[in-house]
Amino acid sequence: MGAVIGEILPLALGIAISPIPIIAAILMLLSPKARVTSVGFLLGWVAGIVVAVVVFTLLSSILPADDPSVSKPILGVVRLVLGALRSCSLSGNGAGGRRATRCRRCRSGCRRSTP
Repeated sequence: MGAVIGEILPLALGIAISPIPIIAAILMLLSPKARVTSVGFLLGWVAGIVVAVVVFTLLSSILPADDPSVSKPILGVVRLVLGALRSCSLSGNGAGGRRATRCRRCRSGCRRSTP
């Protein structure tokens, strides 16, 4: 549960400091009834955030745990792409007499070092 909160916290912080409530606060402070509207806005804003946090915390307990036997297609695609990029990257040994040629495996124009 701590990991979920750690992942959601940056999003919640971004929403909390978004420019919309800042604009609303400036407009309320410039209104004739600034004190009444500001208190109402503050209470509504805090109540809305608290309700959202409580609802999503309760919903997170319903989610099933990760099953290691379940396939992960997105992770597989990312690993394939990273493997292709790694096989086409330049070798870092800096040996003399090597020249860069086109990678015959991916034909994307990447370069690798060959003898």
